[in-house]
Amino acid sequence: MTGHQKLKPLVIGRSKNPRCFKGSKSLEVDYDFNKKSWITSEICEKWVQKLDKVDMIAEHRKIALVFDNCPAHPKEINQNLKNVTGFYLPPNTTSKLQTMDQGVIKKSSKYTIARE
Repeated sequence: MTGHQKLKPLVIGRSKNPRCFKGSKSLEVDYDFNKKSWITSEICEKWVQKLDKVDMIAEHRKIALVFDNCPAHPKEINQNLKNVTGFYLPPNTTSKLQTMDQGVIKKSSKYTIARE
């Protein structure tokens, strides 16, 4: 295990079957949807459960997820998972601690636009 494996990013849209996905046999993202295109605790829990799959356990992989204080990040996430551990940043911490505020979203958006 080298840690070089990359997971598909989770993308949340408004439509159950977006037109842009028509004709696509597979996606390079995990896609979910809701009316406001926001992450919800249900979407978050479903995505984390997907990470805790049997093949990940069979390969003895351990996954660490860092959550900020977003209400959609469920606090009880660690109880039923075998290979995923959630770590929670303290509420109201500065942007220096909140990884998504350190330019991750901006850089990934820039990378995605550049690939198009």
